[in-house]
Amino acid sequence: MRSIVDFAYYGALWLIWPYLLARVLPARGRRHLAGMRERLGACAPRPGSRPCIWIHGVSVGEIRAAAPLVAALERAHPEFEVVLSTTTGTGQEVAKKSFPGKQVFFWPFDFSWAVRRVFERVRPDLVILVELEIWPNFLGEAFRRRVPVVLANGRISEKSFRGYKLVRSWLFDPIGRLARFCVQTDVYADRFRRLGIPDELIEVTGSVKYDQLSLKETDGPAVRREVGVGEDEVVLLGGSTHPGEERALLRAYVGLRARLPGLRLILVPRHTERTPDVQREIVEAGATAVLRTERLKSGATAPLPPGAVLLVDTIGELGRLYGAANVVFVGGSLIPHGGQNILEPVAIGKPTVFGPSYENFKEPVDRLLAAGGARMVGGEPELERALADLLADPTAAKAMGERGRQAILTARGATDRTIRVISGLVAERSQSGRWPRRRV
Repeated sequence: MRSIVDFAYYGALWLIWPYLLARVLPARGRRHLAGMRERLGACAPRPGSRPCIWIHGVSVGEIRAAAPLVAALERAHPEFEVVLSTTTGTGQEVAKKSFPGKQVFFWPFDFSWAVRRVFERVRPDLVILVELEIWPNFLGEAFRRRVPVVLANGRISEKSFRGYKLVRSWLFDPIGRLARFCVQTDVYADRFRRLGIPDELIEVTGSVKYDQLSLKETDGPAVRREVGVGEDEVVLLGGSTHPGEERALLRAYVGLRARLPGLRLILVPRHTERTPDVQREIVEAGATAVLRTERLKSGATAPLPPGAVLLVDTIGELGRLYGAANVVFVGGSLIPHGGQNILEPVAIGKPTVFGPSYENFKEPVDRLLAAGGARMVGGEPELERALADLLADPTAAKAMGERGRQAILTARGATDRTIRVISGLVAERSQSGRWPRRRV
């Protein structure tokens, strides 16, 4: 099976190599080459001799969701060393900043030889996949080595469900090699059951993302002073925005400033390499763009120029900057992207607006909408009206933010439930001297 999968990968590479070359050649595309040696299996050998838990999160959201899991694992099982991997470069940066002193490396390409090299170097005893990252050769190698793989914070969309169902019935069963499935909702649990996963291997634990959220707001006035926003100014913050969304927010901002001259806009694009494009759009909208990095380099503490838009071109600051906002828009939602994480601003009581595309965060969005703790707009035409309503009635906006915060508070506890599942596996190993192995 390894040779079949490798052959399929080589064939796909042959077909798409011109596209890959076009992505890498531009200067901003060089980020795709980051960690190439590690992606090919040449990560640093793990120096320790303790048993090891390997946690993988694709990007920033998954790595942040892993934070409470890491802390809980170290409390419950201090005998294990924890290492982490990510797929994206931004995930690497956040992981290294969030988990100093821990080994962090890039997830290997799913060639059998690359995966084998990483297993030999890291020597994991248990692997935890945050959300869902299914690679046949990786799961096959873990299965052969009797290394159980646990899905944590698991979810599976209807589209992915159909794809896995087709693959399972046609050729092979990579998903059946997971040892345990800790999933966010009953809907996801039912989809795994329909894929043939035994019910006793599935646990509805909820979402660990609720547990890693800070319910305590950052020092808003201090953050405002730091970024050059006045105490009496009203701040609209667009977080994790994608192409097209900055333009929509700028149009809304220009319209709203006619009624609220003291309104400020802070834009935090999802990808910092888009900074020149967003900067150009700000200028085209008739505003002045001030880069966050320029203020940091100069040590500037003076207020922003009148009408200027702060463009945040740094990584890892969004959570803090939410503290400076009166109203938040979360991106990836006005365009067909599936949404970005709306939980961070809601957790600190910020009235939060988002667009109709939220498939990636369906469970938390449905929870918040049911509680009246966030507001969805159908598209750009509704955006300015929704923002105007919230900005015009601070009392109602604050009440909406508090309802959202309470909805998050009641959803916490998934980390403890996930740790109980993992501890059960560890106990089985302690009693038998070896990890349990499923037949597939």
